[in-house]
Amino acid sequence: MGERKDRRWTLQGMTALVTGGTKGIGRAVVEDLVEFGATVHTCARNGMELDQRLQEWRDLGYKVTGSVCDVSVRAAREKLMEEVTSLFHGKLNILISTVGTERYKPTVNITAEEYSVVMGTNFESTFHLTQLAHPLLKASGKGSIVFLSSIASLVAVSSGTPYSASKVIEKEMGERKQRGWSLQGMTALVTGGTKGIGRAVVEDLMGFGATVHTCARNGTELNQRLQEWRDLGYHVTGSVCDVFVRAAREKLMEEVASLFHGKLNILVSTVGTALHKPTVDFTAEEYSHVMATNFESTFHLTQLAHPLLKASGQGSIVLLSSVASIVAIANGTLYAASKGALNQFTRNLACEWAKDNIRTNCVAPWIIKTEMPAVKRVLEMESVVKAMLARTPLGRCGDPEEVSSMITFLCLPAASYITGQVIGIDGGFSVNGFYP
Repeated sequence: MGERKDRRWTLQGMTALVTGGTKGIGRAVVEDLVEFGATVHTCARNGMELDQRLQEWRDLGYKVTGSVCDVSVRAAREKLMEEVTSLFHGKLNILISTVGTERYKPTVNITAEEYSVVMGTNFESTFHLTQLAHPLLKASGKGSIVFLSSIASLVAVSSGTPYSASKVIEKEMGERKQRGWSLQGMTALVTGGTKGIGRAVVEDLMGFGATVHTCARNGTELNQRLQEWRDLGYHVTGSVCDVFVRAAREKLMEEVASLFHGKLNILVSTVGTALHKPTVDFTAEEYSHVMATNFESTFHLTQLAHPLLKASGQGSIVLLSSVASIVAIANGTLYAASKGALNQFTRNLACEWAKDNIRTNCVAPWIIKTEMPAVKRVLEMESVVKAMLARTPLGRCGDPEEVSSMITFLCLPAASYITGQVIGIDGGFSVNGFYP
């Protein structure tokens, strides 16, 4: 587990270019990447400000270089990428574009020049930089691009038309590294934590310092897993619990309340079941079982956990949905409906419980290699797997740890401004309309 965690939570040996990295979000990104081991190059228009920031970072021992560059200018972007190519020997692992500008005024009052400035800075510059960076990212063998957009790209914001059409918001961030990437002193309940995604979540949360309680139906399997974790020195306890049963859920939360002295920081619900068949063939019993396991159990557990999460002063809920809740999957109507209910439940809870300082988010995986019977049956069908992966841009199935990484991140203080989101972990499947 330790080796896996180290590999997934480090950027050691990787290179990164962060535009606009001397202040605000850009500066915070540079510092986070460096803290995780990356060698970073950044750029800014203001040479004095850039030199000052570079000196501060060097004094801290950070591996950061920089260029004076106005990314709204095409020739400047080309020069920047030439410098990056030389500096990193033709390879780049990470490109993060944070530069942006805005013009807040009524749509009819935006001039042609203002339109050009906003679109040129917020979109064209990023478009061109990604073109220039492509051969470097490809050459690295492991490339990642992250763009900085804005909520204004999703909902209407007063007098923000051209800005919303492009992207970005700038916000100053203070000290956050030490508190942002640790769960030290926090408590967590993870349902279904002995195998698959649940097990990976338990191990990641413990790896970041959390004290974890988990549950499973199989007592023998639970005890075996608990002993393995204790032998590794982890703070973990467990209960035998079938979360399908209401009374069992109530007993579980009583144990958690006693164990953690009435406070709980994190609730992660990973228990679920799948039944794939034509819609007309589902029986009333099958309907009840799927909905009770996938939605009702989570609904009730969050109700029971609310006073504990509120009492902690810093609560985070992460629910496990599915890509089937976002796009249609053959013979998956009932499963998809139960997961779709979780998605909307996530959004409602995020708004209703924000006043109690409780965040709620949801992850929606595609095909993940787990011990879940329905998954194992699918993975045994070669033609089906081939067809699925043909629609998946990354061209492979996911691993439990690739889901648990996102779940763990959402529980960290570093994610403290994220709530109400349903995040796909699907190798790009849900965005692939037609890309053969």
